[in-house]
Amino acid sequence: MSYANLQAAWADLLIDALVASGVRRAVVSPGSRSTPLVLAIRRAEAEGRLGAMVVADERVAGFVALGQAKITHEPGLLVCTSGTAAAHYYPALIEASLSGIPLVVLTADRPPELMHRGANQTIDQSHLFGRWVRMALDLGLPDPDPRAWEGLPRSAARIVQASMLPDPGPVHLNARFRKPLQPTGADLPEVASLRSRAEAVLDAGLPRPRTPNPDPRSEDLDALASRLRRARRGVLLAGPMAVSKAVPAAVVNHFLERSGFVLAPEATSQLRFGSGVPRRLVLDAFEQLLGAGRGDDSLDPDFVLQIGDAPTGRSLGTWLGSDRAPERVVIAARGYPEAFNRASDVWTTDPALVLQGVAERLDGNAPEADWPARARRGSERVWRTLDELLSSEGGFSEPAAVRACLEALDAGSLLSLGNSLPVREVDLFCPASERSIAVLSQRGASGIDGAISSLAGAVDASGFTGLLLLGDVGFQHDVGGLAAASGIKGSMAIVVLCNGGGRLFDLLPVRDALSGDPAAFSRFFHTPPSVSPTAAAMAFGVPGVAVESADALADAIGEAYARPGATVIEARLDGPPAAEWVLRLAESVDAG
Repeated sequence: MSYANLQAAWADLLIDALVASGVRRAVVSPGSRSTPLVLAIRRAEAEGRLGAMVVADERVAGFVALGQAKITHEPGLLVCTSGTAAAHYYPALIEASLSGIPLVVLTADRPPELMHRGANQTIDQSHLFGRWVRMALDLGLPDPDPRAWEGLPRSAARIVQASMLPDPGPVHLNARFRKPLQPTGADLPEVASLRSRAEAVLDAGLPRPRTPNPDPRSEDLDALASRLRRARRGVLLAGPMAVSKAVPAAVVNHFLERSGFVLAPEATSQLRFGSGVPRRLVLDAFEQLLGAGRGDDSLDPDFVLQIGDAPTGRSLGTWLGSDRAPERVVIAARGYPEAFNRASDVWTTDPALVLQGVAERLDGNAPEADWPARARRGSERVWRTLDELLSSEGGFSEPAAVRACLEALDAGSLLSLGNSLPVREVDLFCPASERSIAVLSQRGASGIDGAISSLAGAVDASGFTGLLLLGDVGFQHDVGGLAAASGIKGSMAIVVLCNGGGRLFDLLPVRDALSGDPAAFSRFFHTPPSVSPTAAAMAFGVPGVAVESADALADAIGEAYARPGATVIEARLDGPPAAEWVLRLAESVDAG
């Protein structure tokens, strides 16, 4: 029997089984030891059963696959060679694990006789990703035993299932191969017989994931409804939610109407833009108003029902973790998003089912009659004040740039928000709107890495237009992602807020600690990047343009959408930094 042909057929079977189990896209990084897998992927792609994207940098590849899975809601496949190649997936896998995004990592490996002997490009890849994967399987070397061939497709089905249920996340398959890595000549009868056995298993159908019943118990809904009836100033706080897990607007509306609550939606909740929730029931200036502690408690809620992941807002988080916070119940589809240690209850179930079930039980509750109107007036006062400040200040400020991005977005676009300041600035500076915008973020680990790569994957997989709003430090962290973004099928604008480094630190106590040494503060915390976004774009063959006004930014976004691939837009800001705008707005709201 030709071992090389056996090995090639084994790789074919593995890829076929992964496709049969629901894998539709693969992101491949080049290498030698993965040759059997790459040849199998090439065949599946030629047959129209699998889409493949080649990304040389494994770190970028990990985030590309993450972005694809975010928008397709299907497990993405990552394939690399042996050695340290797979280690570059780590940041993307941590984000996927914490965000609940299914990924299948398939690493090629060396045979056992080369392990722990100083062999080239050989490390111990078993359990390489530790607890960050839902399951890890070492497939060993291709085995001619017929039982192995009947079992391999089921191993593939099992690993895909583990990436999706009960808690979606990354999984790891380690596949060992021995040289020669490419087939030689036609299959011998023994290999053909094994192929036939395996095809019979595939034809019979593989086990598919079954969604467990997530229905909350009736008695629990009764108890929660009883607590909500006592609320006079209730807030439904919507934290980050994946596009695929967004709570339908009809469910939210029904709950708000029955409960008398108002909605406080973060941008990442999928309920701030185009949700269909009536504006009169939306408290979109929650970051400036809730728990402000400014002598006026008329807008302080007495009950918060939190849905989704842990909220992002800094002021909001400070309030939720303080002694002044009201009673709060957390409802999340997965995990335990309660970082403030104040919630009276945390439910792990479908928030939509809870809102539906509780709404049907809320007969006779009596919130303060003018609570929704009062909350709406408070929000409108904040936005009016910000409009006046922007008009009087002029120039190309950070709030003006963020607003220009939101206003330039087409309905149906993808908006990806870099961590640190951008994800917060949309809530701070942009009111809710009726335009339908899907918002992507990486709030699992909240790292600033991989932002370009992740949106490139989402745009390429969906064909939607996309806009990434990130800071100059975040851009530098993923500048290699431009290589992947340059070849995507859709269009994406990468807007870089050039504000001189990590300006979130201007809002943190360390600024006061180093007030006497501003140079040290800038050096160690702002870390102003030395990379020019437009120059970096040119190096990767990506169009780049620098803009110095909100109108020019809007025009550049429109031009980016008119051409395929990515465009880098360097927003050269002037005027006060974002932290000063936040303080100035708070003072003006108080005074008004």
